Amino acid sequence: MLDARDVKVVYQPLVDLTTRKIFAYEALVRANREDFDSPMSLFAAAVEHQCTGELGRLIRVMALEGCTTHPLFLNIHPAELNEKWVVQPDDPIFQHTEDVYLEITEGVPLSHFRLCQSVLREVRGRGVYLVVDDLGAGYSNLKYIADLHPKVVKLDRDLIMGLVKDTRMFKLVSAIVVLCRELDALVVAEGIETVEELEAVQEAGAHFGQGYLLAKPAFPPPPVHWPVGVTTTRKQTIRRPAVKGAIKDR
Repeated sequence: MLDARDVKVVYQPLVDLTTRKIFAYEALVRANREDFDSPMSLFAAAVEHQCTGELGRLIRVMALEGCTTHPLFLNIHPAELNEKWVVQPDDPIFQHTEDVYLEITEGVPLSHFRLCQSVLREVRGRGVYLVVDDLGAGYSNLKYIADLHPKVVKLDRDLIMGLVKDTRMFKLVSAIVVLCRELDALVVAEGIETVEELEAVQEAGAHFGQGYLLAKPAFPPPPVHWPVGVTTTRKQTIRRPAVKGAIKDR
């Protein structure tokens, strides 16, 4: 039986690549028990014992209590969609005074897809945004972006690792960013660890950056450490999400 002593939440900022300011924090779960060596093993045990919804609810409570002043990105395990805890009227995501973004991995099995659409349609109707996470890893099904209408798409670390300007991979990432923009989605480049990667994702047109170069996950929510000598993006025009409670594009 898990309780709040078994897990903790740390935060990593998503940084506006134009202003260098924090756009939001992603809440990341960490296990305090030695028998869980990663969040994946923690959730694997929760799936086995059919308590994924309960674990997800506990994490969301802790995440919102630890960061009350910023928008939050919260990860939702696909198995949580089966238990439908996240659509309960008293779920913490509906109590946060700032915007809430639910991250659904791009590798969600197609068997979950219809349920995913149904549950997410309900929470979006209550003022919560959808994020497609890990684009470029796993299934790499671009159709998810068209069908789920996410507000944000996060590019997986595999696309960002070693990225430099004027390469074939850079052209691919730039094309993906253009596609996301055409589908009215903001783009986050994940896993930025070097100055070269930061400059490349800026040039590619990503709206936001996230990674160890800018800030490591920590508690309390950490500040951003922008690298000396890196200028802000020249050509960004950030399309801000609408004010909470007045969102029409869902």
